[in-house]
Amino acid sequence: MPQFLELKDKFGNSLFFGNGGDVRLAATPLIADFRKQLKDVQELYLRHDDVIITGYPKSGNHWHQQIIRMLIQNSTEYTPNTFTTDVLEYIPESFRPPATQPRVFFSHLLFRHLPRQVTEKKVKVVYLTRNPKDTFVSMYAQLSSMSNEMGYAGTWDQFFQVMLEWGFWHGNYFDHLLDWEKEIEAHPDHPVFVSSFEDMKRDPVGQIEKLNDFLDLGRSPQLCARIASVCNIASMREKEEVQVQALRQVYDAAAPVIYRKGEIGDWKNWFTPEQNEQFDEVYRKRMSESKRTLIFE
Repeated sequence: MPQFLELKDKFGNSLFFGNGGDVRLAATPLIADFRKQLKDVQELYLRHDDVIITGYPKSGNHWHQQIIRMLIQNSTEYTPNTFTTDVLEYIPESFRPPATQPRVFFSHLLFRHLPRQVTEKKVKVVYLTRNPKDTFVSMYAQLSSMSNEMGYAGTWDQFFQVMLEWGFWHGNYFDHLLDWEKEIEAHPDHPVFVSSFEDMKRDPVGQIEKLNDFLDLGRSPQLCARIASVCNIASMREKEEVQVQALRQVYDAAAPVIYRKGEIGDWKNWFTPEQNEQFDEVYRKRMSESKRTLIFE
């Protein structure tokens, strides 16, 4: 069994992490040695045509992975996530790529923690953003649904303070976003496509067509429209039961909520006026030098 790092928030709730040194990973039983795992990830062999999706947790990783898989496979067939072949943080050292078809990995890692061959081979990266208010709510919904070390037993009010002041998996939201913004600017020649949860939600066909162009796949507008139709949040939620059953074989607890509402502005049903005021003050300070515009409703 892996040794988890247990911390306490100021309310006395336990927060468990996979100790990856300067990376706070999810406390998953899939990994025995988290520091070694991060080193193995950096040495992972990649193909030139692989695609990596990354972003802060709950930014639409699973959703985008299905969309990009369908674009690559020229098909609208749903493929369940296998975790140990798809998520960089969980891939075993012995994993090697298949001889044909490019893979679609996803991750929550920062640019500097991705495999070294990402920069060496100019592997295409799709970086995801989502407004932090909805991200906080979505993370709480997932973590509060789990009863083992991967969960959070505190209230929404407590979790809000934890996220605003400290963060959870993969650290503080603002640190994560600003670090990626800095790295994208520092690597202007690296192929990075920034896709926001909100843009995909408001104009799925248009956003999928942009991904198609970025990946140089040449898929038809008709396929992009069909993918948008089958990958709407309601449809993905129905397919999630397949994923949940797989996760229950791994975790001795309730499986996490992957697809919930998928709405823009659901934070209004959670944030109190006082929390919103507190958040906006922190947001103004932390994002004062950011060039990124986030959509909150």
